[in-house]
Amino acid sequence: MKNVDPEVVVPAERSWKRFFDVTNTSVKGVLLGVLVVYLLIIFSYALRQFNTTDSIPLLKPINTEALKKMGPFMVRVKTGMFIKHFPVFDVSKNTFQVDAIVWFEFNGDEMNLDTVERFSFDNGKMIYKSPPDIKVTGVNIFVRYNVIFELKTNLQFHRFPLEDHRLTIMMANEFVTPDEMIFIVGASSFTMFSKEAPAGWNFGDLSVDAGVQPLILDKNDIEKKAESPKALFIANVIKSSSRRTLVIFLPLFSMVFLALLCFLMNAGNTAGKIALSSSALTGLLGYRFVLEQMVPQVGYFTTTDSIYLLLLVFAFLNFCVQLFLTRYVMVNTEPPTAAITSELISSWFFMIALVSLTAATTFLILF
Repeated sequence: MKNVDPEVVVPAERSWKRFFDVTNTSVKGVLLGVLVVYLLIIFSYALRQFNTTDSIPLLKPINTEALKKMGPFMVRVKTGMFIKHFPVFDVSKNTFQVDAIVWFEFNGDEMNLDTVERFSFDNGKMIYKSPPDIKVTGVNIFVRYNVIFELKTNLQFHRFPLEDHRLTIMMANEFVTPDEMIFIVGASSFTMFSKEAPAGWNFGDLSVDAGVQPLILDKNDIEKKAESPKALFIANVIKSSSRRTLVIFLPLFSMVFLALLCFLMNAGNTAGKIALSSSALTGLLGYRFVLEQMVPQVGYFTTTDSIYLLLLVFAFLNFCVQLFLTRYVMVNTEPPTAAITSELISSWFFMIALVSLTAATTFLILF
């Protein structure tokens, strides 16, 4: 009778400690998946927030004390604007063309129509102004003008492409002083035909303000100044599409994840790791020429520039690490030991890089 040794099957270790093994390929794969989900969440959050660094021109308010100083001959002129549409709406070039109705209401015995109609727009150029459409009710005159004007703004793109904007339209009458006339506006003085804007934008809240914007002509003599009545119309411009964000960041992060795949490969596959890391680095370098056509031409760093530089530095460091590990494995005389050490170094670099990338990207996107 033959004695047959039974086949001994040793079960795999199922200890919870394996989930903290930095060299475990499954753990790395799960972490990459978590990173993808996390990036989707923070990008979605950033796209839903109203983020703008656009400033609002300051107007000197006309309060009771200011009214007393202006004297008894000052005339209050109610004004407002209704925007029909935007023939030109180019946010990236800070250029807008507005087709609107501007209206005024005032006492005809106190103010001449010829004075009222000499209004203009700061940083704007009047392209067309219709003859006045006048309606007289007793001594009150209501007059409106159909106007088309070009507007050059100073929108800020620090948060591009996650930014929103404030479109400010400053109307002024440079031919009178606040002692002669002031503008009066109300909550309903600024309206639009539609809150849908071209090129993936929508209009949000509308607000108005009126006052005086003094210009100091001589810093050594504050009495030398020019003042004129002004009305300010403000429209919040809100991003309504994630297309720009996807087009810009999807290729960037795709190349970075291509580089991160190096850490899921076998330690002995040095050729594959070098190929992936070099492809990611050259892809990011080439993509800069594409970004130059998409990012607004400004003299400061945008969010896109900062994230691009962050990912480029990571891709370069990853390429250097892969070169170092390849040389370490090739010159080491003890291949098994070299492979283990190489895998350990690679895994720790992966963990540190993943945490650093997550923290830095979160800061750049949300703050």
